[in-house]
Amino acid sequence: MLVATSYIKDEINKARQSSSGLIIRQKEPINLETPFDEVDSFLTPTELFYIRSHFPAPKLEVGPYQLHIDGAVRNPFYLSYQELRDMPSETRVALLECAGNSRVFLIPQVEGAQWELGAVGNAEWTGVPLAVLLERAGMEETLVRSCSKELITECRKNRPCLLFRSRTPVVCPGTKQFSGKF
Repeated sequence: MLVATSYIKDEINKARQSSSGLIIRQKEPINLETPFDEVDSFLTPTELFYIRSHFPAPKLEVGPYQLHIDGAVRNPFYLSYQELRDMPSETRVALLECAGNSRVFLIPQVEGAQWELGAVGNAEWTGVPLAVLLERAGMEETLVRSCSKELITECRKNRPCLLFRSRTPVVCPGTKQFSGKF
């Protein structure tokens, strides 16, 4: 979800005090690695899911929080946290991997958190699909143009599109996975 749940806040607080079973790669901002050898299931247990932070976690209050959908859209709008939670959601199983996973093995060594194999996890993710929000906002053509030429070409073929960049799949607009139109 867009606002950190109390579980995640609790896990971050615990992690600041001890590793909570996770490997500490950086204390501030918090970066915790999954102990790869402790995962023995298809889904990574929530308490062992890695935490990657580029910046300190924001302190958000759910009550006044608003998601702003604006910019390259015809119908900008705002949603409160509760309005977002009340929208139909979907649950999907997906892999999440930090682009720096296995960075420690690079020669020559590069800057950044020195992840071994545990900056990756497979989980069930639940939320409102981005396509629903962009469709409601009326996504402008200029937003589509911000995608790479290769991505746009594949999407315009109107077939499922799944491209990989840095081992991270990108599902593009105009496909069955994304209901937005070009």
